[in-house]
Amino acid sequence: MWIYLLLAAGLFMGWSLGTNDAANAFGTAVATRVVKYRTAIIIIAVMVMLGAILLGNQSVNKLSSIATNNEVIASEEDVNTAVANGTLSDLRLKSALKAFIIFACAGITVFVMSYLKFPVSANQSITGAVIGWGLFHANYNDPAILKGNLIEILEFMSTWLINPLGAALISFVLVFVVKKFLESRLTSMKGYDKLITVGYLIAGAFSAFSIGQNSSASVTAFYYDGTGAGANLIYQNFGEYFTADRIVAILGGLSIAVGVLTFSKRVMMTVGGSIAEISQIDGFLVILASALTVLLMGKLMGIPVSTSQSVVGAVIGAGLVNGVKSVNFGVFKRIAIAWVSSPTVAGLLAYIVALLTQGYFAA
Repeated sequence: MWIYLLLAAGLFMGWSLGTNDAANAFGTAVATRVVKYRTAIIIIAVMVMLGAILLGNQSVNKLSSIATNNEVIASEEDVNTAVANGTLSDLRLKSALKAFIIFACAGITVFVMSYLKFPVSANQSITGAVIGWGLFHANYNDPAILKGNLIEILEFMSTWLINPLGAALISFVLVFVVKKFLESRLTSMKGYDKLITVGYLIAGAFSAFSIGQNSSASVTAFYYDGTGAGANLIYQNFGEYFTADRIVAILGGLSIAVGVLTFSKRVMMTVGGSIAEISQIDGFLVILASALTVLLMGKLMGIPVSTSQSVVGAVIGAGLVNGVKSVNFGVFKRIAIAWVSSPTVAGLLAYIVALLTQGYFAA
């Protein structure tokens, strides 16, 4: 049973994600003092778990294609061969160790970035670690693997630019229109304070639900065996509802919720208050712009994107409505460097580990 201790790496990844991604849901609300920090983290934790329980299992297989191509997840052919040769237990151990390595490399990277108050993408750090592992182990002499990996890598890198720019543009338009035509009317309304608070709570709760839905499975997905043959840690169903993929999602959601409750304030204040000067209404529109960008990116590109990047882009777009001087480009520059460096560092760590352990995994 000691093999299940390897699951701790995925749970650590989820905790790191929770410390970082809480800012995406309530960073602007807390920074503009519409919602108290304690209230925000409780709502986020509850809604993350709800999203994980109800819909988190749908995202379990998001990383399967690139992970299989990069020799992190055992292919169906590998499983069938292991079953025929009687080496399934060995394959299972190696699969668990690979997942441990990927999540450890990504988790350490995200934790360090969070400590430095940089809002980065845990999902991109995971992807970077997978690519780093594959650069050593994957068979790039196979044209199919080469083509598939290059396309996925280029799409992945393109989101560094398209996602925050798209969010900034949408946010700029929304904030400009509201300021010009609606803001004075809204702020003069009776009960404005209650209205803006309720709006923030609803938008933030929905954003947190999305984090649970989209990211909970990602932090533990590599421990899930979709073949049901027991090639990885979690493959057994416990009832009609608590299937293996849902159990994976719930474990991921729980680890994210713990991260939110324990160590999320540093990044939340960076996103909400250090990048640009924004009003209460601007902050609400930032959340809407970020959510809309993520939705459009998913529809147009078909790959998950970083909510952290979309939120930061949206905050900058909102700030630019008030003039260039209202945006702290010094903070943004440091964050942009972190966007690129976090998957790169995670990939480099994974590559180094792959090099050091090649004798075991290549056997």
